[in-house]
Amino acid sequence: MSHYRANLKDIEFCLFDLLGRDSILGKSIYADLDRETAMGMLEEMKRLTENDLAASFVEGDRVGAILDKATGDVTLPESFKKSYKAYIDGDWGKIDVPVELGGTLIPPSVRWAIAEMVLGSNPGVHLYSSGFAFSHVAYMLGTDYQKKIAKFMVDRAWGATMMLTEPDAGSDVGAGRSKAVKQSDGTWHITGTKRFITSGDGDIYENIIHFVLARPEGHGPGTKGLSLFLIPKFHFDLESGAIGKRNGVYVTNIESKMGLNISATCEMNLGEKEPAVGYLLGEVHLGWLSKCLGICQDSSARPRYDNND
Repeated sequence: MSHYRANLKDIEFCLFDLLGRDSILGKSIYADLDRETAMGMLEEMKRLTENDLAASFVEGDRVGAILDKATGDVTLPESFKKSYKAYIDGDWGKIDVPVELGGTLIPPSVRWAIAEMVLGSNPGVHLYSSGFAFSHVAYMLGTDYQKKIAKFMVDRAWGATMMLTEPDAGSDVGAGRSKAVKQSDGTWHITGTKRFITSGDGDIYENIIHFVLARPEGHGPGTKGLSLFLIPKFHFDLESGAIGKRNGVYVTNIESKMGLNISATCEMNLGEKEPAVGYLLGEVHLGWLSKCLGICQDSSARPRYDNND
């Protein structure tokens, strides 16, 4: 018997009776999505979470993520890989993807109703699927080259992480000491150590794009001196996405936790074994905070939602 039962009646009540989401469905940017279709999606997610996803929850927590310190690779239980595949095969990652990359346009309220069931059933699935959401960042802010990376992240279901925290720079992000040095070919070599990186590695996808905060050589202190870099676990062919040799980013430790052990909370080293080659997102130094705010402020680059959504 599954450990999880989705309360779909409560979700339906909250969405439509309490929040009145009917008012935005079937019109404007949501013209192809009516209440019946939205409920069909939620009913299918209820089935998936109560069965395929929930099936690996217990083993995932008991066995957890296992690190091979010799290679810096993390392996996950086969049962969890099966659950994750069921989620990906159902194209559920596409609800976090821009329409331009083949995403499914649904209201954030419906998207988070789906996420509520996934998180209740097996939160590790939600965490490891973050590559789809991060593709949005690469697509909206990236160069033409980086937009191709975003396309691979979606089409090939690559993973992603946000490498922000450092051993001596937790809540004080501006104290980060990871350094980026520009190379003659336009790439950057990044060095440093990051800690508490959620789902930092796993053998459920062929590649991972790490979104890394680092300070370009010569830039000043604080958050304004930080920039955001894309660092792949493996180098790849830009035209085909075919995987090449390993890049210089490795897991060096997995944190011991009281729960959610399937999610590899990692310490990661950049540039120690070989250069960690990265790409400056958007080829501009705006400071990491300015870049994040840019997504929110550029109303022409995202759908408009009413105040209640």
